[in-house]
Amino acid sequence: MMMEKNIAALFMSMMALALLSTTSNASRINDISCLEATPLLLPCVPFLEATDGQKPSDSCCSAANTIVQKATSPQNRKDLCECFKSAASGIGLNPEQLKQLPQLCNFTLSFPLDPNVDCNT
Repeated sequence: MMMEKNIAALFMSMMALALLSTTSNASRINDISCLEATPLLLPCVPFLEATDGQKPSDSCCSAANTIVQKATSPQNRKDLCECFKSAASGIGLNPEQLKQLPQLCNFTLSFPLDPNVDCNT
């Protein structure tokens, strides 16, 4: 029951952010939007909420890699950073699990996955 509430909160937060940024994303045809990225990350929620050193699922890693590959412009990566940062603050994610996701799923980002990251840098 708690996980469904967290997933719903994550989805709603990301939908709201996507709606707010629709006009700024309209000119970037090949980039991925917050609204598109949100459902892709749902398989990662159990891993991101875990406190027991759980590993991310294959579907989580596949989704994360897809998002990283589709975020082609610096502005799009900044937008996604803000989107995920806002969504992460709305649900109970384990910051240590979040920080480990790139290494465990074999991808790199230009910013750390951290709820306190400054997305403008």
